[in-house]
Amino acid sequence: MDACGRPGSAVTRLSPDFLRRRNALWAELRATPPEQPEFEATLGQLMALVGWSRAQVLAGLGLGEAEVPAPHSGS
Repeated sequence: MDACGRPGSAVTRLSPDFLRRRNALWAELRATPPEQPEFEATLGQLMALVGWSRAQVLAGLGLGEAEVPAPHSGS
C-alpha cells in the first residue's frame, strides 16, 4: 500500500529485495571504470530498475554525460 493506503504504489517498489538490488547496482557502478563495457550494462540495469534517465544516474555518481559519452549503436 502507498502512503494513502492504496495498493501497488511506489512503496511497493521499496521492498527489501528492490533496495538490495538497487544498492548492489550502485555499488557495482562505483567500482567499475566508465570505460569498461560492464559499466554500461550495469548503468542500463539501474536505469530500468529505478526509472531514471542516463543523465540522472550519471549525476548520482558525480559524473556528467560529457565525461561518460553514450556508447555508439552498432548501426
